[in-house]
Amino acid sequence: MLIQIVEPTEIHSQALALLKKNGHQLIIDEPTLAQIKTLEAIFIRTYTQANRSFLEKYPNLKYLLRAGVGLDNIDLNYCKSQKITVINSPGANANAVAEMVIALATLLLRNFAPQNYLLTKKKWRERNLIGFEIKNKTIGLVGCGAIGKLVSKKLANYEVKQILGFDPFLNQEELIKYGIIKTELEDLINKADIISLHLPLNKQTINLFSLPQLKKMKKTASIINTSRGGIINETDLIYALENGIISGAALDVFENEPHLRDEFFKLTNVILTPHLAGFTKEADIEMSLMPAQKLLTLLN
Repeated sequence: MLIQIVEPTEIHSQALALLKKNGHQLIIDEPTLAQIKTLEAIFIRTYTQANRSFLEKYPNLKYLLRAGVGLDNIDLNYCKSQKITVINSPGANANAVAEMVIALATLLLRNFAPQNYLLTKKKWRERNLIGFEIKNKTIGLVGCGAIGKLVSKKLANYEVKQILGFDPFLNQEELIKYGIIKTELEDLINKADIISLHLPLNKQTINLFSLPQLKKMKKTASIINTSRGGIINETDLIYALENGIISGAALDVFENEPHLRDEFFKLTNVILTPHLAGFTKEADIEMSLMPAQKLLTLLN
């Protein structure tokens, strides 16, 4: 099979080697017009927008491989209409993201951002910024799939007060296995000390957290987004952080990556990371290998 590797620097070499070993021809450079007409599969990652106009270039396309979890950069309706099988890697980065969430939650509670800002100004810590421990705190998970469940599992040893979960697709019987108490979104927002988002970006989740939701949070609470930019309205979040409506935020994803709003860099109560949550050596390999392995299974 002829496969175009659209983002060659983003697809791990182990996945490419596996496909080659199984007799598939890989196109790393820009394909010729003749090759485009015969390509049966393409392999993308995060920064390729596989929309209709992009996909229409490949008249013989049968498989679209995505090294990653989210599918918001793929026109799924078009793929379905053209019988293009989409293969991604759900859960491949779950452990990496879960570890990062707990690290960010700890840093937010300890007021890491404002205390570290003081240090950059050659000042020492301030007592009025003394932080809190994660023990006895209420954690709110918005989205309780593979990552949300793993966050809860890891938090079991931290002696948190409770873990609240909002997920319309999972029932209490399923969530309680992971120590999560199913609740409505508004109740979670009102009670949580830390809110962590684990959702895909779609019509239902875009701007899910805007100013009305942020105002319902505790003033001492913070929010973490390691899922997708756009789930939190950035304009409203900046306003909430500037005006003390919430205590802080940790953002690993943004509306217009890799370009961030200038206002974020003026805030001292926000932790900013460049989409690092799932960016570990282990997850990097697994996210590329999983779609390749699935394709081979389908073909065999």
